[in-house]
Amino acid sequence: MTSSLPGQRAGSPAGPRDLQRAVAECRNRTARHLEGRVDAHGFLQDGCASRIVESALFLGLIRKQASEEWFRHEQEQVTGYLRRACSGTGWQPMLARAALGMAVESDRALAAAFLESFTHFTGVRKRALLQTVFALCALAPYDPRIAALDAPRPGRAATWTRMVLLAMRTLHACAAGGAARVSPAEHAELRRRLVSGTRKVWEGNLLVHLLALHALHALDPGAPEVGAGIRALASCQNPDGGLPFTDSHDLFLTAKAGLALIRAGRSHALVARMAGRVAAGQNPDGGWPYASQVQQCDADSTAVCVEFLRATGPGRYAPHIAAGQAHLRSLAGVDGGFPTYRPGNPSEAEMTAGALIALSHGSTASDPLPVVRPAADWLLDQQSADGTWPRSWTISESSVMERAVHALTRLPAALAGTLPARRVEQALRRAARRLTDTQNSDGGWGQVPGTASGTVSTARALMGLARLDHLPGTRRAADRGIAWLAAARLADGSYPGPPDQVGPRPIPYEFPALAGIYALTALGAWRAPARCGPSSDELRTLHE
Repeated sequence: MTSSLPGQRAGSPAGPRDLQRAVAECRNRTARHLEGRVDAHGFLQDGCASRIVESALFLGLIRKQASEEWFRHEQEQVTGYLRRACSGTGWQPMLARAALGMAVESDRALAAAFLESFTHFTGVRKRALLQTVFALCALAPYDPRIAALDAPRPGRAATWTRMVLLAMRTLHACAAGGAARVSPAEHAELRRRLVSGTRKVWEGNLLVHLLALHALHALDPGAPEVGAGIRALASCQNPDGGLPFTDSHDLFLTAKAGLALIRAGRSHALVARMAGRVAAGQNPDGGWPYASQVQQCDADSTAVCVEFLRATGPGRYAPHIAAGQAHLRSLAGVDGGFPTYRPGNPSEAEMTAGALIALSHGSTASDPLPVVRPAADWLLDQQSADGTWPRSWTISESSVMERAVHALTRLPAALAGTLPARRVEQALRRAARRLTDTQNSDGGWGQVPGTASGTVSTARALMGLARLDHLPGTRRAADRGIAWLAAARLADGSYPGPPDQVGPRPIPYEFPALAGIYALTALGAWRAPARCGPSSDELRTLHE
């Protein structure tokens, strides 16, 4: 497979010194591009790309309002986005056609077939979510069984999980027998949750806010919260007319970008400002959410923020690091792994790897091994014979592999006597073999083997190989991969997609800056072969 990235510069460096110069130039330009996106407060500024799901539900909600004229401009804008997005195959273009009133009977048959064949490890709830979205766009029927789904108790699931289930139960119950089928307690809770929080969009999550507004409209079409909610959502409308999945990932992206800049030897004053913003975004429970003023913390954001603050100022931010590590330890499952959101939720490989990275170094716990050792064992158990780990929040298999390799190559020395070194080495060799075997002929990696090379999948593969450079074949693969990455940079220093994140799983969404962040991290991790020596360009780049 080869890549076909828009704007990709032609040609690859011809020799080792050419490659070294190309990498130095790329690192410099990409770092400058990211630095230019950091605002005066220290946040990396980036907007989530528009997505069909939220845009279709937004158009449907506007059309339900009696005061539709108030949102004429927003309706025209989102209609234009959906018209441009409705061609092609797949369930999202089908959703766009349905929202525009252009669905045909074959689309409804395709929707039914998609729901029938849909499987995901998150189970019945995710299928119910998709059926609810389809039902709101008249592609599928409402189902009274969804109205009977049990909502998790508060504190047992992510904040938005309960809100989504309340909204789904309400919509399917109303369709089956009207608003009278919804208990006054659930009606009151839905309304109360909608006005809680400190963000204009509830928890920064447009999809959940949209589902809740549709549900409240079914109960009370004249509810003032519906009009206010549409105005809040309209403020997030992108220039292309579409709506994104979420209105911000400012804490997560700032921490990720700060780590990339540190590893590229850049902007200490700027990075210090970024660290100050990240530290200020810590929630009272010690964790971090993906965006400021979001209540729900997650293991991934917490681990990345701990890692960033430790790299920036381990002394200055010692209390923040300690509280973040304590929050992570509180999530550890009885199986040794770590979930995304709440204690007792299923453990996941990428979350466990991130927690290991955050807890393995500079832990303020008197003895981190009771948590670290079981987590390392669990992560090793999760590796497949082909060298991969299960994916959850990312599409690229190299994304989880890189995180796992990072965790397993940086385990604390105290663990050496209790964890068989041979077992870790075998896991690393399997990962290295998978990465070298699945490299595309153009030098990059696809999201899964056999797909076109992409920025994030290639960068994450290179980040993993950088930690495996003692193993056979990794040096040549890394040099070929870094040449692909150097050629993929766009003229302004940014990098193209495709998107790698999913949310809610398995629906992709994109923050464009993330591709450049991972590319810069990979460029900073690559080291020229010793025979080349540092070039003048390399030295100048490192000291700018």
